[in-house]
Amino acid sequence: MKTIASLALREFGYIRRNKKIFLVMCFMPLLYLFLFGYMYSPHVVNQIPTVILDFAQTETSRTIVQGFQDTDRFKIIAEVGTEQEVQEMIDSRQAVAGVVIPEDLDQSLKKRQGSEVLIMVNGTNMMYSNSVVSSANEIVATISAGISMKTLGAVQGAAQDAVRGEAIPLSFRTKILYNPTYNYANFLLLGLMGTAIQQMVFMYVAISFCREKEQKLFPALLEQYSVVQIIAAKVISYLLINMFSMNLVLSMCILFYKIPFRGSLLALELLFGAFILAVSGLGILLSLICKGELEATQYAMLVAVPSFLFSGFTWPLSSMHGLAWVLNRILPLTYLVNDVRDIALMGIGLEEVCPSILVLAAIAAVLIPVSGLLVKLQGSRYSSQNTLKMENSL
Repeated sequence: MKTIASLALREFGYIRRNKKIFLVMCFMPLLYLFLFGYMYSPHVVNQIPTVILDFAQTETSRTIVQGFQDTDRFKIIAEVGTEQEVQEMIDSRQAVAGVVIPEDLDQSLKKRQGSEVLIMVNGTNMMYSNSVVSSANEIVATISAGISMKTLGAVQGAAQDAVRGEAIPLSFRTKILYNPTYNYANFLLLGLMGTAIQQMVFMYVAISFCREKEQKLFPALLEQYSVVQIIAAKVISYLLINMFSMNLVLSMCILFYKIPFRGSLLALELLFGAFILAVSGLGILLSLICKGELEATQYAMLVAVPSFLFSGFTWPLSSMHGLAWVLNRILPLTYLVNDVRDIALMGIGLEEVCPSILVLAAIAAVLIPVSGLLVKLQGSRYSSQNTLKMENSL
C-alpha cells in the first residue's frame, strides 16, 4: 500500500506540473456542462417556421390562426392558397410546419360532427416534429374547449347534458413527412457519421503537420518543394481517403441500417469534398499552434462535443441565440450534417445544397492559404534557428 501511495503521489505531482492536463481534467467537464446548459436554456423549440392554409376564412378559422400566431413556438412566415404550396414550402425547407384548416370547419362544428385541423411537419429533425405536435395539441385543445363552452352556454337544461357527452368539437391530425415512423436511426446516424469523419480529418491532418514540425523536417521539405506542393499533397491525400471513408459509412447506413436515400448523389459528393477541404484547413491551422502530436490530438478531441452540439443537427437554429448562434455559423460541421440528412430523407438536390457548399469552399479558400503562409514562416524560423546553432558551434 505504501508503494501504491507513493506512485499515486508521483502521478498527482506529474498532473499538477502539467497545467494543460490538470485544466482539461478539472475544468473541461464544467465547460461542457456550461455549453449544454447554455444551449438548451430556452427549454423549448421556438420560432418554428410555419405556413398557414385557411380554406374556411371564417371567424373560427381566424381564431385558430391567431392561436398559432400568439405563441412563441410558431413563426408564421406565409399564408398560401393550396395544399400543394404548403408541401412545396416544406420541401424547399422554407417552412418546417404547415397548418391546413378545412373548408367545412364551421358547418361541421354547427352540426356538432367535429372537425379536424391538419398539421403537416418535416419529420427529419425529431426536435421540430415533437415540438410541433405537442404545441399544436395545446393550441387546438384550448380553442376546442372554448368552442365547447360557447356551445354549452347556448343551450338550456337537459340539452346541456347531451352536449357534454358529445365528442371534442375540434381536433387535429398530423402528417409527418420524410420520417413518418419517427425512426431514431434516420434522425441521428447521418449526423454521427459526419461528426466522426470530421474528427478523423481534423486529427490526422493536424498530426501530419505536427510530425513534420516535431522532427524539424520543414526546412528540408521547403528546400525541395514549394509550400503549395506540400499543402496540396497532404490535403489531396486526406481528401481521397476520407471521401472513400464517408461513402463507405454512408453505404453501410443505407444497406445495413436501411436509412432511405432519396436525393442527389452529385450534391452529396460535392458537399463531402467541400467539407473535407474546410476541415483540412482548420486541422493544418491547429497543427501550427500545437507543440506536438499529443497536443494536437487532445485539442481535436475537445472540439468533437461542441461542434456536434452547436451544429444545429439536434437543437434547431431557430432556438439558438447569442454565442450559440455565432458558433453555429462558424463551424464547418453545421454546413454538412443537416444537408446530408435532408439529401437522404427529403431528397433535396444541388440547388438547395449549393449555399452550404459555397460556405465550406470559402472557409477552405481562407484557411488553407493562411495555413500555407504559416507553414512557410515556421519553416523559415526553424531554418534560421539551425543556422544560428551552426554559427554558434563554429
